[in-house]
Amino acid sequence: MSDLPRYEKLPLFKPHRTTFTCVYQDQHVPPVDPQAEAWFQQALALDDPDIYSEKRDYPKMYQLYIQAADRGSWKAMLNLASLILSDYPGVPQHDPEVAIEWVEKAMRLGVPDAYDMMGTYHLNRLIKGGDATSAYALFQRAADMGSPSAQAFLGFKISGTYDSPDGEFWGNSAIGLQMMQCALAQGYGDAAYDLGALYKGTTPESKLRALKVLHEGVKLGSAKCAKDLASEFRGYDLTAGKNLIGHIDEARADRYYDLGTALEHYEGRLKLPNLDKVLPLPPAALPKWDGNTQTLIDAAKAVAPLPKVQQGATLQGREFIPHGYAVLSLDQSSTAVAGNQIVPRDGYWLAQYGAASADKSQLIPARRNMPERYQAGERFDASPFGWLTADQVQWHYLGEAYALPPQREDFLKHMIEVGQLREVPEPGTHIRCSGQQRCPQTGIWEGRVAGDHPLAVLYNRWNQQAFLEKGQAFPHAGERFIDVTISDVQWTYLGSPNAETGMSGILTIDL
Repeated sequence: MSDLPRYEKLPLFKPHRTTFTCVYQDQHVPPVDPQAEAWFQQALALDDPDIYSEKRDYPKMYQLYIQAADRGSWKAMLNLASLILSDYPGVPQHDPEVAIEWVEKAMRLGVPDAYDMMGTYHLNRLIKGGDATSAYALFQRAADMGSPSAQAFLGFKISGTYDSPDGEFWGNSAIGLQMMQCALAQGYGDAAYDLGALYKGTTPESKLRALKVLHEGVKLGSAKCAKDLASEFRGYDLTAGKNLIGHIDEARADRYYDLGTALEHYEGRLKLPNLDKVLPLPPAALPKWDGNTQTLIDAAKAVAPLPKVQQGATLQGREFIPHGYAVLSLDQSSTAVAGNQIVPRDGYWLAQYGAASADKSQLIPARRNMPERYQAGERFDASPFGWLTADQVQWHYLGEAYALPPQREDFLKHMIEVGQLREVPEPGTHIRCSGQQRCPQTGIWEGRVAGDHPLAVLYNRWNQQAFLEKGQAFPHAGERFIDVTISDVQWTYLGSPNAETGMSGILTIDL
């Protein structure tokens, strides 16, 4: 039993440690298999908070998680463990030992969040012999490996100014702050809530810093940050001089509260990167709002341009290839026959012209340069070039169409369908800017670093967007403690500005 990951021998928790190195989980977990990720996302969509839990398809959800986990998805392994430990009806398996084994499988893959989950199992005595001592050792290991949830939890626990006599918190604020900042850099929104509490202080500078970090937390899906800001804008602690704003702003408070309720409902899955489109920080003016919470959500969520029509989607007849399928390339073809012969095999063929000894890269298309599907026993169609006789055309076999793994467009389409993304028209003009420039056009912008950048996996998230007014500076990654320089980021304009009302300085939220 001692050889099992659940009993891994780890150094004891050190609340007064003097150093912490920020490590990002996404840089150290196993690579994502596209098909496994697609199954994981489908399972996640079935766990729809808008559907009563009794009516959700838990057997299908369980099966999809199993498929994804068996294909190496560590996220599916952890969600599967949680599902098994739940009391939801219809879940085929409720054996705690099976749940623990799935978490152990993720631990063997080196997944930081798996160590964090195992720590919770120890703390809740789900593991025989588990207790707070073993739990905190696992939390510490998870945080050092890069688990954002463990970093946020332990960071807050050690961020006190003194040691609690009952052992509930410790005085190591410098290291605690670093841990929470590392969690926020990874997009863990609730870390902003605890950071905001630490930043608040009493000076105008500390209050502004707290206000900004809480606002960032809302963008990252933290209901706690939204509810906290609603309270601040309603005047909490105003008479005591501790309020972050210094005045009451009921209009902003209402919007933060409504968004907080929605974020609570969606349990952190909903992200609102374009929050400034509907709720910019003062002194910016608020755009007019129709009072519908869904309007706030739709305008603040990430956007994706309408997907382009797939090249083969408009092709008919022999050239038609179903969406999501492909055939071999000419380079991969190992069979070729002359055009005056009978088609020897079912599948797609490509007509080319050139000397028999010529390299494939030197061949010339003899028809429309599109794969065409024939059945064995048919005759190949003639070349439209009258000077080419059938025996001069070489038909290269590209096989039957095969299913492609899910592509980026498939994931975007799924996220639009489940409400995580909003579809927008392709902008009329393509505008790209360096992060060093000022925003040239009001609307939503998407930030990206080069694919070979050391922090590309961390920075290039699907929700790395921002709503900006013309003339504003582009967001600096350092505001979320990501070590990416301004000059490394390229911003692309996605459109969706707010609409004019005909009254100077007054806009209305536009979708």
